[in-house]
Amino acid sequence: MNSFDFAHAQESLDQLEPVGGEKQIEWLGTFGGDREHGLELLVGVSDRLAIGGEIEFEGPNNGLTLDEASAILLYRFNDPKATAVGFGLMGEVSMGRGARVTAVEARGIAENQNERWWLQGNAILRHAREGGRQGTGIAYSVSIQRSVAGMWIGLEASGHAVRLGGQREFAPQGNHYTGPSVTIERDFGAEGEIEIGLAWLHRMTGDGVPSAPRAFVQYTF
Repeated sequence: MNSFDFAHAQESLDQLEPVGGEKQIEWLGTFGGDREHGLELLVGVSDRLAIGGEIEFEGPNNGLTLDEASAILLYRFNDPKATAVGFGLMGEVSMGRGARVTAVEARGIAENQNERWWLQGNAILRHAREGGRQGTGIAYSVSIQRSVAGMWIGLEASGHAVRLGGQREFAPQGNHYTGPSVTIERDFGAEGEIEIGLAWLHRMTGDGVPSAPRAFVQYTF
């Protein structure tokens, strides 16, 4: 997934996990277009700080192609399960082939989860560049889910709200997606938890990547 594809894709939802002493592995896949995938590992250094990395690749239609590798830092101000709303900040630096920086991102994360409702929101400031061209924009992703029969069922939306500067292909504006989502959380092993999610993200406006299903599997241990 080159920087153009990355900038125009549906936005992911990052959470305020893991906490201190935990590790988390996540696979995220979008099944439209070039079939983009990400594999992320985060380690909770403390209850407030987590560090890790991610690799992004395409495939497997024409084989697997590695596109980018990222370094990630997450800082939690509070716990979304212990307070009305949890807040955090995530920073990410992505590098392409030749160890060239292709994107720098700052993400504000808000989350609340209780017995009935799970609310999540990300506000994203991203600068992307490639081959001497660049762009800076603001994007978002939100999710509202309700507990139904042991699952979380609701709606997810994401989009590219504002281009602050640079070329349009690196900072799109007006691409908006929405659709139904379902998430299942289950205990796995003695201390682990597995989370599986599926969403259909329909392109409502704009000329970004086509409507497509997206899935993730997240294991915390």
